[in-house]
Amino acid sequence: MDDLTLFDTLREDLAQGGRVVLCTVVGSMGSAPRGAGARMALRADGSALGTVGGGSAERLATERAKALLAGEGTPGLVEYTMGGADSNTGMVCGGAATVCFQLLTPDDLPALDKLSRLLTQGSPCTLALDCTGDVPRLAVWSEGELPPDLSDRPGDRPVLADGVYTEPIGLDGVLYLFGAGHVGQALGPLLAQVGFRVVVVDSRPELARPELFPGVHQVLLGSFDHIGDTVSLTPRDYAVVMTPGHMADLEVLCQVLSCSPCYVGCMGSRKKLAFVRQELERRGFSPAQIDAVHLPIGLPLGGETPMEIAVSVAAELIQFRAARLPGRKSGRCPS
Repeated sequence: MDDLTLFDTLREDLAQGGRVVLCTVVGSMGSAPRGAGARMALRADGSALGTVGGGSAERLATERAKALLAGEGTPGLVEYTMGGADSNTGMVCGGAATVCFQLLTPDDLPALDKLSRLLTQGSPCTLALDCTGDVPRLAVWSEGELPPDLSDRPGDRPVLADGVYTEPIGLDGVLYLFGAGHVGQALGPLLAQVGFRVVVVDSRPELARPELFPGVHQVLLGSFDHIGDTVSLTPRDYAVVMTPGHMADLEVLCQVLSCSPCYVGCMGSRKKLAFVRQELERRGFSPAQIDAVHLPIGLPLGGETPMEIAVSVAAELIQFRAARLPGRKSGRCPS
């Protein structure tokens, strides 16, 4: 689940007078399963969104969050250790994670409204959590807006210092999926489940239907020849191209490469790669732009069904995102 979806869900709960406990990993060391920025929200109905790493640590965090909803205990910082004689989780993987527990109420709606507005606009911002008092409060600052006492914080990674946690949010952009065929229908919901904000674009009315893409942010009907009429890509965005044919793929690639997104991938064979390279070169794209296209897209897992291909593409995108964004782990089990 992406941040916008999570926080918008919390806004809906709070707008109806409810309360939510937000559990945020604000620091980790060693083999903790999740790094700073991982979060889980426990809602009044007992359901949870997100994760702080699973296992015994998450079970203990959930129990503490339930107690806070019941009016027991206090918000603040808790360290969960995961190995050695001082382990308080029973886990043996090693490391530790510090989690901040915050009881959100309707009083936090203005900050969440601002966060939602900035994320919807695609504007990077900073989430700040003051963990020094009995009731940690949430604040949101737009880019370049940090107050003087936080102005020296880095703008590209989470930091916990002097009891105040700051986290850049919105550094990752939208993943535009051009093509709503069999593989697209398998891939879109899968990418949404692993935290990408997915927008699907297709020129076929019978396929550009939201019910075919559960969990994705948006499904749009638009021409592959004029994608700028439907979407606007930025350098933070991802483009995945899998239209019904080679020429449509080529037209979309030419348009997205001109926008310089952080990732461009296209489905096809190595034979298709030669054709695409030749055409892109003929149309004036530089060797660096052409080399940046991931074609064939996906890690070589050996699958061939739509879902198997979707898994290979999702795996490559997860790997790319982990290397690109600060604070992400390797994608393997922690060591």
